[in-house]
Amino acid sequence: MRRNGALGFVVALLILALVPWYPAPAGAASSLFAQIKKRGQVTVATEAAYYPFEFVENGKIVGYDKDVLDAIVKAWGIKLNQLDLPFAGILPGLEAKKYDFVATALLINPDRAKKYAFTMPIAQVKVGLLRRKGDSRVKSTDDFTGLVIGTGTPPAGPTVIFMHYNDTLKAQGKGVKEQKMFASSPDEFLALSNKQVDAVIDSTPVLLGAMKKFPGAFELVGTFGTPFWVGWVTRPDNLDVRDAINAQIRKLRDSGELARLQKKWFGYTMEIPDSGYLPPGAIQ
Repeated sequence: MRRNGALGFVVALLILALVPWYPAPAGAASSLFAQIKKRGQVTVATEAAYYPFEFVENGKIVGYDKDVLDAIVKAWGIKLNQLDLPFAGILPGLEAKKYDFVATALLINPDRAKKYAFTMPIAQVKVGLLRRKGDSRVKSTDDFTGLVIGTGTPPAGPTVIFMHYNDTLKAQGKGVKEQKMFASSPDEFLALSNKQVDAVIDSTPVLLGAMKKFPGAFELVGTFGTPFWVGWVTRPDNLDVRDAINAQIRKLRDSGELARLQKKWFGYTMEIPDSGYLPPGAIQ
């Protein structure tokens, strides 16, 4: 999470070319948040292919992130222009000022945190292992011997964590037979259903979401690794926008609304901290 960072340089260039640029109006205040309020609309980028964080249903973007985003935009008293874009172009598009910020589930990792300004977390997740229901060959997260495992594409957070974990298992003679990478989580689950892979690695909310979406098809074997934080990003020179988002996330957390949305989409709640989630060297 997230996600498919290696989908291709060409895709990124196409996104930059096709997505309209939203320049600041002449004479606008230097603060981007002031500009957003003045224009009465915020433009946000999302990759709506990560159930249950964000996905398309009946032609509309829905999910946990969408509910949080809608609550924030409503509190600001403005309109939302949400773009559904391939992930390969989302962060380059942010740098090119094609939109105001990115609201899609992103792992807060050191490399990203040095380049983009992360919001406070909206979720904390673990990496899990999903198998077809009743497949006894996939016994635990402690032994992947002989298994073909499906994952996302680096630098997707769960994929990177899995690869490090698998290196440890290899040293014990328990590593995977083969790792197959897929562009999106729906592709992973389709491959699991079709027996192209024996099991799938992803974040636990995504795996639990697949179990909910396809009752009786899959089951969670277990989790491994250190839990990681998920947030959104702004450009480093737009900390005013990052801070405005954080203010609303805190209100949603403190009122209990964030926990309600977590329960709605994930089936459980998470403790969201005010500090300690950024890695060393991160943009503060």
